[in-house]
Amino acid sequence: MPKNAVENFLVMIFTLLILSVFVPAQDVLTEAESCNLQGIKETGAGNYKEAAKLFKRAITLQPDFAKAHFNLGTVHFHLKEFEKAVSLFQKAIKLNPSYTDAYNQLGATFTELSQYDNALVALKEAIRQKPDIFVFYYNLGCLYNRWEKFQAAVEALEKSRKLQPDYPETLINLGYAFMRQKRYREAVSVVQKVIELKPDDAQARYFLGKLYLFAKDKQSALAQYGRIKSLNPQVAQQLYEFIYQDKLLVIHQK
Repeated sequence: MPKNAVENFLVMIFTLLILSVFVPAQDVLTEAESCNLQGIKETGAGNYKEAAKLFKRAITLQPDFAKAHFNLGTVHFHLKEFEKAVSLFQKAIKLNPSYTDAYNQLGATFTELSQYDNALVALKEAIRQKPDIFVFYYNLGCLYNRWEKFQAAVEALEKSRKLQPDYPETLINLGYAFMRQKRYREAVSVVQKVIELKPDDAQARYFLGKLYLFAKDKQSALAQYGRIKSLNPQVAQQLYEFIYQDKLLVIHQK
């Protein structure tokens, strides 16, 4: 065989060997990514069991796939299987120590488990890595509210609000923290902004009605009752009973 022919033959054999090594791995990676993406779609549609199967398949194909571990943890979070979620978020962080979203979700999960010290560590790490993400401060504020550290909650939620002024859940939780500190006028002010954003939100109006009562403004509370009646009669009745609870107690006692 001529020298050039031998060289060409060796190049061809080498190329085939390279392809035999790398092509299957590429195929596995592609399938894992495909499973992960499909799992995200199923999660968005609320099909959590199907999503879990897809994320587990992605992890089987690629055990170091941090995003798949995170996404499977998110499914377990939605299913309120918080211990399983914690394990998966921790695995995602072990695979990628810079996975900020995993720290954030781990903190939120620890909050649900009432493991407040662990939640604080995780959320502070998320904020350390990315200090300009409003939802990290939001989750920190929710943690402090659950922990009954209301001034700390106010400070965290004000930071969240500064980064994203029009997020209704931040405003509701900020209003709650103000209420627990008996800062009723401040609570009213922030919840009024929720109503501006979501005028047909019966629950927000119910909360606002209660705040008006705490602030000794019964007429404004009754105005909220009148507005809620057309939105949700059941919620309106709850507010009515709250407004007149003293009189109702007297009637019941008679």
